[in-house]
Amino acid sequence: MNMMEISLTFLLTGCLIQGVFCVFNISLPETVEALQGSCVFIPCTFYIDQQYKDDLTDSAKRIWFKDGDPATPVFDSSSPDTGPLRGEIFGTPREKNCTTRFDNVSQSHNGSYYFRIETSDRLKHSYRRPAFSQVEIAVRDSPPKPTVSLLKDQQEVKKVTEVMEGSSVNLRCSTKIFCPFSPAVLTWSSSPEHLLSENITQQQRQEQTELISDLIFTVTHRHHSTTFTCTATHQQFQRQITKQESRTLRVQYAPKNTSAHVSPSGFVVEGGSVTLSCSSDANPPVLNYTWYRDTEDPLKPVQTGQNLTINNTDPTHSGRYVCTAQNASVLLDVQFAPKISSSCNQRICVCEAHGNPAPKLEWRLSGNVLANSTNTSISNEILGSTSLKSILTIHQPLTDMTLLQCFSANTYGTASQQFPPYPDASTQETKTSFHHPSVLLGAAVGASAMMILCIMLICYERRNPKPSGTRQDNTSGLLLAQTAIASDSDSEFVHGNEDMLSAVTQRPPKSLNYSSIDFTNAEQASGEIRGASSLADEYDVVHHRSASATDPDQDQSPRDKEKITDVSSEDTIYENMTRRLVV
Repeated sequence: MNMMEISLTFLLTGCLIQGVFCVFNISLPETVEALQGSCVFIPCTFYIDQQYKDDLTDSAKRIWFKDGDPATPVFDSSSPDTGPLRGEIFGTPREKNCTTRFDNVSQSHNGSYYFRIETSDRLKHSYRRPAFSQVEIAVRDSPPKPTVSLLKDQQEVKKVTEVMEGSSVNLRCSTKIFCPFSPAVLTWSSSPEHLLSENITQQQRQEQTELISDLIFTVTHRHHSTTFTCTATHQQFQRQITKQESRTLRVQYAPKNTSAHVSPSGFVVEGGSVTLSCSSDANPPVLNYTWYRDTEDPLKPVQTGQNLTINNTDPTHSGRYVCTAQNASVLLDVQFAPKISSSCNQRICVCEAHGNPAPKLEWRLSGNVLANSTNTSISNEILGSTSLKSILTIHQPLTDMTLLQCFSANTYGTASQQFPPYPDASTQETKTSFHHPSVLLGAAVGASAMMILCIMLICYERRNPKPSGTRQDNTSGLLLAQTAIASDSDSEFVHGNEDMLSAVTQRPPKSLNYSSIDFTNAEQASGEIRGASSLADEYDVVHHRSASATDPDQDQSPRDKEKITDVSSEDTIYENMTRRLVV
């Protein structure tokens, strides 16, 4: 990919990310690394308010400032060879391109930089913090070492560089690109050297910020303990700076070149002793040696161990002896159907699948496969040769959340996990949280209402006091309390409290009233004091008069008379009754 393609890709990406076309904005990386004495490349795109679009011409100045107090102009497109920084701004102002290359950077150029567009008309704008982003230039004294990694089945082998014989591997070397116009050069070497040229494919490519070189080959036992070295050569101050990184392969392979030896060599005299030794090349080393005599059919083991010693030899020991070697390593490949583990937290669901061969993993909603969209985004991560992880992020509430499931499959079977429905975060917050001002307001209103109710009850009780010692018969409706009965001539008077009567008769409040009771069948001469139950049989008219009336027998209107009926219980009508007879 050439420089212009890289620049165009960044510009288009910046446009999509910003999504802003009618206001001032700028797309810049947060930090760019530079190598002292080399150049630095800054991808950049700017945007302007549409009201100034006619002012933006190709004659507009594109200026870089180093942030500070005060800010310092370091580069002007109208005079690129006069500022503290020399270089080039690509494209034209009308293309809204501010991608820049600065040459021969040094430690003094460390710092934060912002961009300014300036025309002869109204358009004059600085893209400076805090409203806009700026780029930080970090200058290194020397280049870093390249990175060498071992890939097997496109997965990095991180801990031990140990692979099985016959497997295909990829040794990858990568280094950072500081200046795309003079990138580093990567070269490979090996020890032993001749192995580098045996059935090894070299591939090299340049990405936006990295230079990558791959060695692709099939591992044999001869690659065991071979060291591969990657060298990165950078241009700095018109001279070359090299950095190296190495990786040594460890190859597991079955025993090879097995051989047997006799000590002492030559013939053996009867009665003497002889030792047979076995050796073999393997990784890991051979642990089991077995000796056989080929005179037996089938072969039967004579002894195990690397050495076979025979003492006091005789003619029966003559013959050919065979040694076999075995190393302890064995690869057991168990294949199985996928197994799923998952979790879901509000809008983020995670699903991991483990199977052999490596399973595929996908999200389904109501049976339909989900993909990246405005509602959902999915990111997948390969955890190893048999594991895969997928993260689903839900940006907007989904319908039919009860049918969301994670699905995995390989050649040996399938597995799925259905997720329970999760409410929208805003809904859940409404259900589970309190609006404190509303709670306080409700408490205040409730307290005020209780206070008003209490005041009304107190006022009512003061206007209508409840007399002590009063009883009321539910059937008669007659209420008398603390009543004294006195005899005056032919009538007996009952003195009562009008306030107590008003609660029953609903009459307007007055001063003290008098009531008289006529006993039609009374026998005064006897002087007998009767109880309430006997009195109830002897009268049935109650006369009510005000205090101003002089004659208790006058001015009795029909509405002033009330019948007393169904007086049957002494306890329910009178609480304290005294009858005073005057003789």
